[in-house]
Amino acid sequence: MRFWPFRRREARSIDKMALWGTGELSLDEIHAGVPVSRETAARLVAVYACVRLRAETISGLPAGVFRRRGDERERVEPGPEWLRQPNNETTWFEFIERVNTSLDFDGNAFVLIAGRDRLGFARELWTLHPDEIQIRREKEGLVYVWGGSERLSRFDGVFNPLGDVLHIKNVSWGSDRAPSPIGVARQAIGLGIAIEKFGARFFGGGQQLSGVIELPATSPELAQEFAEQIREYWQSTYGGSDRSHLPGILTGGAKWTPISINPEEAQFLETRKFQVAEIARLYGIPPHMIGDVERSTSWGSGIEQQSIGFVQFAIGPRLSRLEAAFDQLTPRGQFIKWNVNGLLRGDARSRAEFYAKGIQWGYLLRSDARRFEDLPQVEGLDRPLIPANMIVLGEKAPIPLDVPVIAAGSENGRADSLAATNSE
Repeated sequence: MRFWPFRRREARSIDKMALWGTGELSLDEIHAGVPVSRETAARLVAVYACVRLRAETISGLPAGVFRRRGDERERVEPGPEWLRQPNNETTWFEFIERVNTSLDFDGNAFVLIAGRDRLGFARELWTLHPDEIQIRREKEGLVYVWGGSERLSRFDGVFNPLGDVLHIKNVSWGSDRAPSPIGVARQAIGLGIAIEKFGARFFGGGQQLSGVIELPATSPELAQEFAEQIREYWQSTYGGSDRSHLPGILTGGAKWTPISINPEEAQFLETRKFQVAEIARLYGIPPHMIGDVERSTSWGSGIEQQSIGFVQFAIGPRLSRLEAAFDQLTPRGQFIKWNVNGLLRGDARSRAEFYAKGIQWGYLLRSDARRFEDLPQVEGLDRPLIPANMIVLGEKAPIPLDVPVIAAGSENGRADSLAATNSE
């Protein structure tokens, strides 16, 4: 079972380096006694939830290419072709989702530059399955062997702009290939898999307690025959989760004696909860975002603060890593930027407050707010507004132009003060 529908080749030579790349760890390395690989780890709900959450969140954020004009930043339109659709089989959402999934499962993402425009800039991008990539350091530098035979060079926007593979690493530790998070946390993930398997087998067996059936003293022949009959009767009558709560009846003087503790006494549920928090800690995801609300207060005093922590510590560093990588594919002076304000798309109140404050303090136009909401433009909304009570330090507040100056000798007595102010 594969989790990356990447571009791939039939001839493969997979480098089985579990900790520093790909493959499955042997049972000798997993104290829980279960195999751990990306495939088995992805079947653990906590791992799947963490990887899915970050991948889908980042893929759903709007991204654009910008250029700097002095101190200002302007959007480049229409932008590179790969930002709209990386290749003829993959949308931008799916492409970025695969890149993030590869980083969270393998620790590495390999992007093949399959097509270029007349100026040599990337036009077509494909994600490569990390199992099919071997990294070799040779005299000419890093060489990526794809499918066991095809040699590809490393892309670098400065030293090798015509390279083939854009290599994005998660946490490299100074190595050519970043370690797999699954390999680093193999013991914690193995424990989670073992606990889940134990729970499934426990409830699948049907009996809430495990024990022995004690028979009265009799001849060995009769005891053996009677024991087999009792065992078959017990299993056929009370085996399976559908019959787990039926009252048990034993005949012939037999007695049921429980000999094991129940899951609560064995801290079964507590261990399962701890493993969820442990895996959330591995991926830097707030536990409440994958359903563990008991430990949510450690990320803030409320859901809003916890969501801010998610953006700062789980999304922000990954976006910076992706931006630094894809910036190399743009012409000099241009850069790609993800807009985290897209996370407010489902929160109308937060969007309204964001627009109101931006318009109030002059860094947003009313026309900007309509454009962000995909509303048609209205004339007269492209002039910035500022608070009338804000002035520059050391300067005097001007008289509003729409306030008429009261003529001298008026009854309210303000003519002298207004005249004095105007004279100043």
